[in-house]
Amino acid sequence: MDFLNVIFNILTSALPCCLLAIGVFLTFRLLNFADMTAEGSFLLGAALTAACIYNGLNAFLATILGMCVGVLCGILTGVLNRVLKIPKLLSGIITLTASASIALLIMGITKPGDLFATQIPLASSLAKGSKIQTIYSTFYPWNEFNRLVEVIVMAAIVLIVIVGVYYFFGTEYGMAIRATGMNEKMASSQGINTTVATIACIAISNGLIALAGALYVQDALSVSTVSATGYLVIGLSSILIGEAIFGKRSFKNWLISVALGAVLYFTIITVAIKLGLKTEFKSLLYAVLITIALCIPLMKQGFKSLFKKKEREDNHARA
Repeated sequence: MDFLNVIFNILTSALPCCLLAIGVFLTFRLLNFADMTAEGSFLLGAALTAACIYNGLNAFLATILGMCVGVLCGILTGVLNRVLKIPKLLSGIITLTASASIALLIMGITKPGDLFATQIPLASSLAKGSKIQTIYSTFYPWNEFNRLVEVIVMAAIVLIVIVGVYYFFGTEYGMAIRATGMNEKMASSQGINTTVATIACIAISNGLIALAGALYVQDALSVSTVSATGYLVIGLSSILIGEAIFGKRSFKNWLISVALGAVLYFTIITVAIKLGLKTEFKSLLYAVLITIALCIPLMKQGFKSLFKKKEREDNHARA
């Protein structure tokens, strides 16, 4: 049972972050856009979803609203960059900075009389036997294994997103977005509105990241401005690990690699903690994992060169 709990803990942490990693991937890889909005979108998606559920709104509708607020964050960042000509990095930082105060304002909905709040007592509300439900608890009566239900629901949503993203970016407009990221001048010369394409991609990216936050908060039953810290690093780490280990031979393979990278990332973190790593060293482990992921392509190239050299020497010796 302890082994199963570890597996469930890994999956319930990793599956929402698969969406986070795919969202970061869309801007970081397809557009070459270093978008710092990710943590803000994740926080706002989690905060709005939790606030809506706390006030009795249907969990599925609350999740959709949480995703929509991420789309708005992406549109804001895109407008700041493409319309107001603010540099990419600063555009994301501006939205990220504003999101913290907006999240406090959203969380204040749960405390009548207070304009701001630092957290939402979702767990305590559920513990008191209220009628509040998450998207996971909606399916609990169908199965006595609640953790398994959560994993199945998360996995289904991740699968739908991966399939949806794959087919969307295979459409004419999706290809236009990819062309914009590859060569903006060429895309513009082909009649593509690169400004709208860029804003659309950033909006989709942050919508997926906010959806990750919405799924996360319904599992953790807690959200605060601190809880979203570090998720941009997790998304980037998942991308790098997935690319290095599983490759990027095609767009479909690339998407799957990014998702598997998130699962592998949390597997490594969980195993390290189970083996005795103190949680205070998690940030150091994050840095080590990113470094290793960045070095893997160089190591692969080194091994290939070594094998080729050895093969040439063997051929020369036989000759």
